[in-house]
Amino acid sequence: MEEASHVIEVLTRVKNSLEQEDARELKNLSNQTVHAASIYQHTDYILVATIVYALSKIIERKDNLNIKNWQQFIREINSLLSQAIHSVQQNKHLKFIKFLSKLKRYIENYSQDLRPIIEDLLRKASINKASKIYEHGISLAKTTKLLGITPWELSEYIGEKENSQTRLNKTIDVKARATMAMEFFS
Repeated sequence: MEEASHVIEVLTRVKNSLEQEDARELKNLSNQTVHAASIYQHTDYILVATIVYALSKIIERKDNLNIKNWQQFIREINSLLSQAIHSVQQNKHLKFIKFLSKLKRYIENYSQDLRPIIEDLLRKASINKASKIYEHGISLAKTTKLLGITPWELSEYIGEKENSQTRLNKTIDVKARATMAMEFFS
């Protein structure tokens, strides 16, 4: 029951964040959902996290994407989210999954002009969320299976991420720091 109340709370907050066009809050909600997904190992939560993250990216790029009838787009998404919430409240798991799938299809198919961009965005969102789940200790094989991506895609992303973080973590040796300090104060 705790899981259901968490999903209801997250989806309700997603609806509010969409109306306010708050991409940062959507990313936070996506990360919270990833944490829950890694604890409960639910594919549904992972799908929620991926969709929410993709929505945050859509809002960030709203002006560049030129989505026609933006308010209608948000209303329809919120309507599907309301139906998903209602199905969780009624403990109808299959309906919940159906509404999540319907929501993902709606986002993908909203505009034929934007379809390749949105599909790419959803794919990248899946890879991003997979890396977060992997960081939580779920195996690479299980993570890729849950999100429908290849082990290669996830490994490549994790490798790139670790390389960029490794460069940031390197420090200057003691002699070089002392020399820099002496130059700075002279």
